[in-house]
Amino acid sequence: MLYDTRLAGGLVFDSLTGSFEKKDVYVLDGAVCEAEDKAEAKVTVDCTDKYVLPGLIDEHLHINLYGTIIGANADTVCVPSGITTAVDGGTCGASNFVQFYNSNIIRYEPHVYSYLNVSTFGNKSLCRHEEDHDPADFRPDLIEKLFHAYPDTLRGLKVRMCKATLGDYGMAPLYRAIEISEGLKERGYFCPVVIHYDDLPENVSVEELFNALRPGDIAAHVFQCKAETIFLEDGSIHPAVLRARERGVIMDDCHGRVHWTIPHLKQAMKEDFLPDIISSDCVRISEYVRPGFSLLYAMCMLSACGMPLEKILQAVTINPARALSIADKAGSLQPGMPADIAVFDIQDTDRMFADNYGGSIQGSKLFVPLMTMIDGRIAYRQIFF
Repeated sequence: MLYDTRLAGGLVFDSLTGSFEKKDVYVLDGAVCEAEDKAEAKVTVDCTDKYVLPGLIDEHLHINLYGTIIGANADTVCVPSGITTAVDGGTCGASNFVQFYNSNIIRYEPHVYSYLNVSTFGNKSLCRHEEDHDPADFRPDLIEKLFHAYPDTLRGLKVRMCKATLGDYGMAPLYRAIEISEGLKERGYFCPVVIHYDDLPENVSVEELFNALRPGDIAAHVFQCKAETIFLEDGSIHPAVLRARERGVIMDDCHGRVHWTIPHLKQAMKEDFLPDIISSDCVRISEYVRPGFSLLYAMCMLSACGMPLEKILQAVTINPARALSIADKAGSLQPGMPADIAVFDIQDTDRMFADNYGGSIQGSKLFVPLMTMIDGRIAYRQIFF
């Protein structure tokens, strides 16, 4: 049989086991295939000494380009970075999601999914007055209509739990979002709740917040550095956070620019509290601007702070795929999977990396994207590769 593409001699990452094996990867008709060693292919790419990975998944960024002030461009920030699947982090609510879908999601090169903001008009970051989280203004009727119309694209409900959105409402917006989520689940829809955890008001505690989360819910910005954090005074992890992880709550680094510090990341690694997911939280003004930059900067930073390479790669492949319930479509290179593939050079480095608060650290690994394949088509490739 003549295959379409052979990726030859690379270090292939098995995201299911967290291990590497030097072997060839074959692609036919947009899918990963099993093939005899040295089988013929129309195109052969020499991947010797390079890393062949499942296409990366950026599980949380904001990509409603031109539909919102924070909308980055998924084509320019994802494809050159080895990202083949992206998830909008709840930029839109019930009133403007259809615009986002028609204007951006269906035309983007990467596979795009989205969380739906419980606030009807969506995210208003970078504004003096951010979105209203009065539970009385949530529209479960409109939310259900969207989940009915876009059941494969919508992957959950987004709630921003911070001073800017909560006002005097306390935990009520989260409780209402969970109630709406439960109703959708009863109707057969996949619908975890994703919280933006940041700068909590005095009427919301870490204990209350993490106690409310259910298995499969996602805590974004888990290493954030404002108000009450996940760390106790002695540096240990808050017991409510540990209990949440034990019952299946998913911890997302959700990097961004302002939601982490190097000391917090280092302390988390010291406590063996690794994120389940690494995502970029990239927005328009941070696209390729340090320390937001892209998913790659977050991966480099977590490596510098002590996270093992295999865990980093699982946190941007199979872990988010499972959290999103799309592991049959993304996150691994098992035979029959869509040929969403990223080839990287992963280099040792002493380059310095900085956070947004004046901290810096010497790097460990540098993730250099060489080629991105989406559904078997080479969508990006370095000229020297």
